Parts: sequence; structure tokens; C-alpha cells
Amino acid sequence: MRQLLLLATLSWVLLSVALGQEAAKEPRTGSPALADRFRAYREALAKRDVTTLDDIWADDYTFTNPHGDFLTKKQRLENLRSAHTQIESVGSEDQDVRVYGDTAVITGRVTLKGKYSGKEASGLYRSISVWVNQRGRWRLVANQITLIAKH
Repeated sequence: MRQLLLLATLSWVLLSVALGQEAAKEPRTGSPALADRFRAYREALAKRDVTTLDDIWADDYTFTNPHGDFLTKKQRLENLRSAHTQIESVGSEDQDVRVYGDTAVITGRVTLKGKYSGKEASGLYRSISVWVNQRGRWRLVANQITLIAKH
């Protein structure tokens, strides 16, 4: 009887630990306001809507492109205005949103169709975006995309 009770207790502990680890793997979802801003960001990129992007990107926003170039907000806006950057569509998948107070980190895969500096830039990328809630508005402060190599 004692062994049966010990076995039942041990099984319950192991099951609790396993369930706790599984729950910890699930990402914390962002607020609806963050989801709306992220959606507006993707749409503004595809439309080359510099007014919306100027609002979404923080003043000290930085972008690391797939070539490893580090661009400021001013440089990115100019690339869009001059049509050096032309994004026809942006699709996201496998997004993981982690919120830490007024900061959020979004990782995932992005499918882009478009051109960068007049060259084809379509493909599947890994992405990371860092958002900060400034005075009640989520703003993008940094992001990077890296081309996923085809094997």
C-alpha cells in the first residue's frame, strides 16, 4: 500500500512538472493594441505608407536588413519614398509574442515579395521586432530580417 501511494504521488508530481513545462512554452500574447499596430505596420509596408510608418517607427528606430546593413528611420523612410524599397506583400507565420511590461519582442517567419535597392528580395525570412509602449502607443524601435537559406 505504501509503495502504491508513493508511486501515485511520484506520478502526480511528474505529470504536474510536465504540464507546467508545457504551459511555460506557450507564448504570452500581446495586447489587442499591439496586434493592431503590428497589422497596421505590415499593411503600411506593402502600401509604402510613409505617414503611418513614420508614426509606427520610434524616432530612434533601427533596421538591420538581410545584407547586414544598419538603417535608421530616416534612411528607411527615404528608401520607401524613392521606391528603392518596394514591398508588394508581407505574410507572417509562427509568430511568438513575448511581452515584458512596456516592451514586446515578436519573433517569427516572414514571407516577403518585393525589391530592395532595385534587386529581387522575395523569400522566406526569420524576423525579430522589438516594440515599446510609449505613452499608450506601441512603437517599433528595432527589427531585423534574415533570409532563410534554401538547402
